[in-house]
Amino acid sequence: MTERLDNDAVVERALDEVRRRDGLEAEAYLRDSHGTSIEVIEGKVESAEVETERGVGVRVLDAGRVGFAYTSDLSPAGIAECVDLAVANARVTSPDESIAFAATPIPPNGELQIFDSTYESHDVAEKTELALAIEAAARRVDPRITSFYKTSYGDGAGVTVFATTAGGYGTYRSTSFGAGTACVATEGEDKQIGGFGDGGRTFDTIDAETIGAEAARRALEKLRARTFKTQRIDIVLEPYRAMELVGAISSLFSAENVLKGKSLLAGKIEQRVASDVVTLRDEGRRIGGRATAPFDGEGVPTHDLVLLGGGVLRAYLQSIKTANRLGAKPTGNARRGGYAGTPHAGISNFYLEAGRTRATDLVRGADRALALTSLLNLHTIDPISGEFSLGATATYLEKGVAQYPVKGITVAGNLIALLTSIAAVGDDLRFGSSGIGSPSLLVRDVSVGGE
Repeated sequence: MTERLDNDAVVERALDEVRRRDGLEAEAYLRDSHGTSIEVIEGKVESAEVETERGVGVRVLDAGRVGFAYTSDLSPAGIAECVDLAVANARVTSPDESIAFAATPIPPNGELQIFDSTYESHDVAEKTELALAIEAAARRVDPRITSFYKTSYGDGAGVTVFATTAGGYGTYRSTSFGAGTACVATEGEDKQIGGFGDGGRTFDTIDAETIGAEAARRALEKLRARTFKTQRIDIVLEPYRAMELVGAISSLFSAENVLKGKSLLAGKIEQRVASDVVTLRDEGRRIGGRATAPFDGEGVPTHDLVLLGGGVLRAYLQSIKTANRLGAKPTGNARRGGYAGTPHAGISNFYLEAGRTRATDLVRGADRALALTSLLNLHTIDPISGEFSLGATATYLEKGVAQYPVKGITVAGNLIALLTSIAAVGDDLRFGSSGIGSPSLLVRDVSVGGE
């Protein structure tokens, strides 16, 4: 019978395998997870799956050369083979003096509220009923909600264990829950899709009524849309549209992209790159945050980091490697996609800080404006020049009052110009499922292409 090691024992066994070889350093990253995914379409359950995954990734450092390997075979023999592969891979890489492993135990982190102890009490039947309830909630909003593209539910629970041969060690448990739907509104020949999703660290953060109603509203608000003449006009971004923009610019703050020359923020520390009402944070220890963890993918404790303070660039997102190259300190922003991935500098709870303007007053702050209801092709923003041209739909406003929906427009410009044109920031901060957040924004004098 194959010996089954517990999670801590797996990590220690991997490090012991490395210690048997003189002159090597190593880190081991284990993830033991369990998750459920359910898909519902038109009141019928299309799929319901439960998945478990457990594995360890090992990085080995040999005279400045790093090698990586991972395995889901956590028997003593499987772990030994994984370490052998990591050592072999290190021998064919080039030395990199900027790579190092965490050397100290992670201090106690307090209660971050990222684990729901009731996770196992919610069975698949209850989760399926929740997904069906989302569809029902959307249908109740208006008879013009005629069909659904997809309604989904997903959750996960897991344990992370991290350790190094130099003495680094940490472990934590976490859970996540999310659900969403995309529905179709029909009026005559006009059909429009609207979608919405939400979730959090606990099961009770999923509100079927809210999700269904919001998805329906987003579909209905696009019906009977008109074309719009090309012009410069103020733009209003409600939180969920604003967070799409915030997410699209997040990679600009990665020190890896700065070093590679793939960020327009390279060399701009302590320079103004946005309006003075803009403060951007990456808060790795935000209580209950959807991307909160006590330490990052390299065992560095997470932090509350101000990236833009009053519109001035203050910092980049750093891993150990990028910090060593830039003469900075690691910020606890090394991200991993799981045990099968290596760390890279990235975001945690990345958000634009709430302002002091009431959201209702912000909308009334422009005589004429377009409140964007969708933004397309955000991935096409040029990270080096900052130039963008994005397809969009919107609602035309006069003194904050909706007049009619707008279709077929293009929002174009430059990121720095856009960020410096933010005139007001709302007090209605919201977070999306990935940990990206934003309040409402009012942006002045934006170029909009139409007919």
